[in-house]
Amino acid sequence: MKGILNFLIEIGKLKKVKRKGISFYGVKTPDSTIDHAYRMAMMVWILSKGKKISIERAFKMALIHDICKVLTGDITPYDGLLPKNKKERDEFVRRWLRLSLDEKEKRYALKFKKEYNALKKLTLKLPIKLKKEIENIWLDYHKRKNPEARFVFQLDMIENLLEALEWYKKNKKFPTKPWWEHADEVIDDSALLKFLKEIEKEELITR
Repeated sequence: MKGILNFLIEIGKLKKVKRKGISFYGVKTPDSTIDHAYRMAMMVWILSKGKKISIERAFKMALIHDICKVLTGDITPYDGLLPKNKKERDEFVRRWLRLSLDEKEKRYALKFKKEYNALKKLTLKLPIKLKKEIENIWLDYHKRKNPEARFVFQLDMIENLLEALEWYKKNKKFPTKPWWEHADEVIDDSALLKFLKEIEKEELITR
């Protein structure tokens, strides 16, 4: 039980791990990793109705997909690439998708390695069965080879978009386009595509 207690104390620190991507656009108080995971879990519950997936496994994916960030912080595709000048930085992050596919894949592989090593360190003292379950679910999510992982990954993109929409409502200069582009790249679930339409309507209403 000591290992479980220490693990729960460690992941509680995610409340202080802020999501970095939003901050690139001048936001001083972005959501925490816990905020992100909580809303994703709610989305699993609400948006998975009628789907032939394991809801329990999808819940677990939503809850643990980012727990490694307690040790790594929020690693983004932009790390090490952003210009120091604010104007140049703002322009750069708006053009992220223009980087080559090879460059994206290389940076993702480095991110995956750092996070996987952090996950193994974080779960080291857990009971073996629980440790293996967390690791397997985390790997499933990142490999996206089963229905639960593909669904939860798409929810991840939608939750990111929702946070961007919230900041757009507060400041109409906040650009939601990068998050729309990321969502459009990966979302193909019919129910989630309908949900995207509702998000689009909400954004148009606030203009």
